[in-house]
Amino acid sequence: MKIENRQQGNGVNSVVLSDDRFKTTQLTVSLSMPLCKETVEAYALLPRVLIRGCAAYPDFTALHRHLNRLYGASVSGDVVRVGEMQTLVLSAECTGDRYAINGEKLAAACAELLAEMLFRPVLENGAFRAEDVETERRCLAEEVRAEINEKRFYARRQAERLLCPEEAYGIGRYGVAERIEQLTPQTVTAAWKQVLKQAKVQLILQGEGDLSAVEETFNREFAAVFDREPIACVTDTATRVPTFRRQVERMEVGQSKLVMGFRAACAEPADGVNAVRLMNALWGGTATSLLFRNVREKLSLCYYCSSLYDRLKGVLFVQSGVDEPNVERAEKEILAQLDMIRNGEFTDEDLEAARRSIVQSFEAVNDSQSARAAWYIGQTGLADVCTPETARDAIEAVTRDEVIRAAQGVTYECAYLLAQKGEATDE
Repeated sequence: MKIENRQQGNGVNSVVLSDDRFKTTQLTVSLSMPLCKETVEAYALLPRVLIRGCAAYPDFTALHRHLNRLYGASVSGDVVRVGEMQTLVLSAECTGDRYAINGEKLAAACAELLAEMLFRPVLENGAFRAEDVETERRCLAEEVRAEINEKRFYARRQAERLLCPEEAYGIGRYGVAERIEQLTPQTVTAAWKQVLKQAKVQLILQGEGDLSAVEETFNREFAAVFDREPIACVTDTATRVPTFRRQVERMEVGQSKLVMGFRAACAEPADGVNAVRLMNALWGGTATSLLFRNVREKLSLCYYCSSLYDRLKGVLFVQSGVDEPNVERAEKEILAQLDMIRNGEFTDEDLEAARRSIVQSFEAVNDSQSARAAWYIGQTGLADVCTPETARDAIEAVTRDEVIRAAQGVTYECAYLLAQKGEATDE
């Protein structure tokens, strides 16, 4: 596999992965904007409206006929949160050119289609069609409201808001259902124009052979955007003065959800990020972690118990499912496991098991094009693009003492409990 990373200027970066292991070509355009309350809903709706068609193929019938001519190619659009950036993702996937019966240039055709959708969407009187906006607005609002039905995900989102109440990180990637329902064709159109003008762009192009023509298609289109001024997308990782917050919310649940929020001493691009990554894996990020083996298996305090680290923001969360009478004991034991790492009370075997787990996850990134696209989207905003192989080598180099220091830099700042129905409380 050959990897090329090119800064095109004009706020556009290209990651080209030439690989003949896959039978498909995947083209991904990610457009990152600062995550903020005023624009989150409009940006969230935008990719869904864009993939409904374009000026050349203005309805589903025309669009899908064209996709069928491209050997069943597909397009998709969504929004992800990357640190404190809201990243709009448009993707196209098609059969590799070598499998085209008549030598069609399928990758180039898909690039042209994706560019048409992004730069020349279907407009009526200078705005997106009301029917398209209304349909996608209703679907997105329903999806946001349905998040409460996934209690584990809901609890995690509430903990993020509790940990970062005045920070962009506390904003959901789709925003609020009530504000989504207020969007108009004009506001979504204004958001589209703003994205084209200001977004930081990451092109992730995967397939066999020479993809330079595909890359040039997008570079040409962005270069033609009038008065393009890419905006800085920065994640606030400044250290806060710890003010511990606790919230209990009650609803009809059979199992309580405890989510504990922490801040690490470092985030990207600091050198200590890999030490925190390994510390997190040792603490609760793997099936051999201290939280899994001790809190869940040995003490039977939780139905599940795991930790995760967002290296872009520098925050960690421990998620657990518990019976309410065990909440206090589980919380204390989770903190005790962190203290064990701070004090170096773990074996070399524990550390190496955590290291192997991370290394294997990095090595698995190249097993699918979707995983690789997600990997490079997750690096949007960083000065240097890191390959899975480079990340693997960095984890291999982390020492035991660095893991201990990483744990010592972690501070406990909030606890959110979703429990059985009663009165909601805050501390």
